[in-house]
Amino acid sequence: MMSDHGGKIRKKVWGKTKRDREDLEENPNIPMAARVGRMMKKVSITSEEEEAVGPQQQFLTMNGKVYSLRYQDDFVDASVKEVDLLNELEVSKLYHCDGLVLCVAKDNSELVLWNPYLCQTRWIGPRESFHLSDRHAVGYDERRNHKILRFWDNFIRNMKRIEVVYEIYEIRSNSWRVLEEVNHEGLIDTHQRGVSVKGNTYFVANHYGLAHKVSLICFDFTKERFGPRLPLPFDSFDGFNGDLVTLSSFFRGGGDDEQLAVLFGGYESGFFEFWVTLTVHPNRASWSKFLRMEPGPFSGYGFKLYSSFSGGSFFVDEENKFAVLFELYGSKTKTVHAAFVFGQDGFFKSSVNLGQALILEHHHHKAARPPLVCSYRPSFVQVKHPLKENESLVSETHV
Repeated sequence: MMSDHGGKIRKKVWGKTKRDREDLEENPNIPMAARVGRMMKKVSITSEEEEAVGPQQQFLTMNGKVYSLRYQDDFVDASVKEVDLLNELEVSKLYHCDGLVLCVAKDNSELVLWNPYLCQTRWIGPRESFHLSDRHAVGYDERRNHKILRFWDNFIRNMKRIEVVYEIYEIRSNSWRVLEEVNHEGLIDTHQRGVSVKGNTYFVANHYGLAHKVSLICFDFTKERFGPRLPLPFDSFDGFNGDLVTLSSFFRGGGDDEQLAVLFGGYESGFFEFWVTLTVHPNRASWSKFLRMEPGPFSGYGFKLYSSFSGGSFFVDEENKFAVLFELYGSKTKTVHAAFVFGQDGFFKSSVNLGQALILEHHHHKAARPPLVCSYRPSFVQVKHPLKENESLVSETHV
């Protein structure tokens, strides 16, 4: 059961007949959840496609839309294809865990959970309301129960302070609950996206007591608490000297060994470093430097990391020894989404034009936003709503 923005409960059983589908298209008052499946093209991954691109692939958000990214081993031949996921929804962020993709709408106004492999979607309403400062994460506990973490900054006027509120959404029970006494050392900025690895989510956090030094912290979905601060393999003061620290994930050797990757540096510093974990757990991590990009041909492109908007976006291909950074590139009159490919030993391989960047409004500010990449691996995790008596929300549709 879900509510619209006015708080009134609406119910709708979405039939499979042609007439029912036409009614949904023609009636603008039908809830978003009932329209999800109709507006989504079936993009489940066939065995031939999976064999061609490998077990892991990527999705992108550009201009408020979702795209699948296809590329060959060297990334020279790369292309994007729009996924007609939610025509009426401007998607601003993507998060992935265990074959599930959480789509966050503009200004955090909507949440949609999606399994591309099974072609299933689920609209997730708030416990009370969503907020502009919402941050999200997807994970699962030791019993493989998949969950969504949501937290936001709550300003207490009479006490003149900010407290962080935490909620957990359980996918199996289709319900939210508030977390009490969540230990959390440091501040996770709104532009920082957490990355799920082995069911837990890792964040970059600032620690003001340490002169703004940043470190890694993990939210453990089994204990539903944050772990201790984990040192990064470099010294960084994110946002205060032009450097940027942002996270990604990958599967080592094409197998099930999911690992963490981190990008450190920036255009102002004149270099990039990509590090990968050898092992990573909520209480410890060990690192290896993957590659470093010194000033060179790429500096002539004039791009920089837009940390205030997105926190950066990249992925590493450990097998083929390159990293791909997604950013904006262009002039004052024309800006495009671009992928910059870096190889080993400071080698700048190529850049790929992914299409024109449109000016979009977010948080009452208009600007072009860099692409955000989300690594994805197919799975059979169900996201269908449990059917209840006198209540049906359709989340799976075969077109």
